[in-house]
Amino acid sequence: MERTEKKRRFNVIDVIVIVILVAALAFAGYKLLNRGSGEIGDADALSAPNIRFTVLCDDIDAALADNIFDLLEAEPMNIGGTTVESTRLYNSNKLVDAQIVGIERVEGAEGTKDLILTVEANATATPGAFSVVTQEIRVGKDYIVKTIAVEITGQILSLELLG
Repeated sequence: MERTEKKRRFNVIDVIVIVILVAALAFAGYKLLNRGSGEIGDADALSAPNIRFTVLCDDIDAALADNIFDLLEAEPMNIGGTTVESTRLYNSNKLVDAQIVGIERVEGAEGTKDLILTVEANATATPGAFSVVTQEIRVGKDYIVKTIAVEITGQILSLELLG
């Protein structure tokens, strides 16, 4: 009786597939383990703003608008030992070099309210636009205002360059 035994050897394609799988698993593990340091960032790191813009959040349920207004007018919060102003912008797990400096509540249509938020920021100038973190600042563009307690989308009404 003859027994033929085939030896299984890896070819180039097998090695490439294994390397890609190992790299994908390593990347996924890195992303899962490094979701954020658990720190909120430097609460005192506001520098001089270079732009001021207003954001109109319109046709908001009256109760929600009142709640947002109250949260933005609230006292600073203590989060993980760091005192954070309620109007400080927060994006991508970091405090942003921007702050809401004005909040106006206006009666809207049929039980709704409009909020007009004025933001001052030290924005990055890119060719053709300013940006705060990853959001471009242009009149007419939708903008997501994010703080520790609030996230609301509105439209940029005005843009003013400072100093």
